[in-house]
Amino acid sequence: MAYTNNMSELLDKIEIRLGTRQLNLPDYLRKDQWPKIISMMTLTTFSRYIPHKFPITLTQKHRKNDYFLIDEDLIPSDMKILGIRDIKWDEFGPSSVSNTQSFGIYDFFANGSAYTLDDIAMVQMRADEVSLFNNGIFLDFEAPNKVKITSATGADVSKTINDFKIEVFLKHPDNLMTIPPTKMETFEELAIADVAGYLYNELKYYDGLETVYTNIDLKLTDLQDKASRRDDIVNQLKESYVSAGNTNQPIMFTV
Repeated sequence: MAYTNNMSELLDKIEIRLGTRQLNLPDYLRKDQWPKIISMMTLTTFSRYIPHKFPITLTQKHRKNDYFLIDEDLIPSDMKILGIRDIKWDEFGPSSVSNTQSFGIYDFFANGSAYTLDDIAMVQMRADEVSLFNNGIFLDFEAPNKVKITSATGADVSKTINDFKIEVFLKHPDNLMTIPPTKMETFEELAIADVAGYLYNELKYYDGLETVYTNIDLKLTDLQDKASRRDDIVNQLKESYVSAGNTNQPIMFTV
């Protein structure tokens, strides 16, 4: 059976690590409320550095004026778009040898698929043209869901490409199923820090209060220590953000 992440199991781990099982927490601080904190804080931060990469196909039906719209028939409305990566140029490769040799350049003249002498000549001609003119095609992303195809030479290519695939970066869903198992340890540490910070910030105002019956001693030092680790964990994510190990390293992100 394939390994899958599980929110319920994560909550149990956090409860054990924080040692809150014996505490009689008020309703709004109990374990069944922690998924809201994990979704709002942990998943949002984690997804900015290791997002959920999701391929979609844009066609002329998604085009409105100069932009292609990433609408609900491509991505559910409850999923937040963080940015885009690039056109999947490898999808064009099988249609032409010359295209295969020059990813990122859409060849309007190459139509055949047979590797002939003409193909070899076309490859050389395209290489010469590319070396003389930077005719690259790029994606221009405008939040929240608009994509424009632009050319370095200013040519309008949006009407020429009938359909193309791009990779969209999304916030991971609350079920945690899209988080890579190899990254789950880091995610769990971040979730523990966020929940600890939430509990500490809510409980610290009660600690040390004197009542007619007793003095309140909640022993919040451990929660404070675990919450303070958040900055270190985020720095680790930043350091591994641009690396060969992060296959979801983005090219374009919203700001």
